[in-house]
Amino acid sequence: MKRIIILILTTILLLTLASCGSPQTLKTDFSALFSAQSGDTVYAGTLNKNGDRLTITMKEPYPIAGMVFDYSDGGLSIKSRGHSTNADADYLPANSVPASLRNALLYLPQAGFTGSQGDCDHYAVTTPYGESAMTAADGYPTEITDPHSGICFKFTAPSEAEE
Repeated sequence: MKRIIILILTTILLLTLASCGSPQTLKTDFSALFSAQSGDTVYAGTLNKNGDRLTITMKEPYPIAGMVFDYSDGGLSIKSRGHSTNADADYLPANSVPASLRNALLYLPQAGFTGSQGDCDHYAVTTPYGESAMTAADGYPTEITDPHSGICFKFTAPSEAEE
């Protein structure tokens, strides 16, 4: 009788452990709409991250709408209103929105899973400036904070924003 009870308890334990899912694989390449606030200014734009390439297109605020920051292995290309220039990515102030967003996403592949709450998975991303807190849903980042600037970026999949 004791063996049957132990067998039943062991089976229940194994089934319970098997039902606890691990987090979805974190997507390090993705496209999204983003929003952020630095001081009194609200920023918004789109981003496309593919490997080491990150393209950020600003939509708000109005004075910088249409500016494109294209980061790649070759450095940084900045385009605005028909003009473009190449620069060292380190020349942008680290507290600027494009540099903060790049810093927050640059170390995404090394993100460590810290737990789940509801449909959100939580991660810690170690950067040279400290640890970023990040949340993800279905493997896609939904929010990340750059530890240097303190700017919190919120991401929305382009298809979700259009609905």
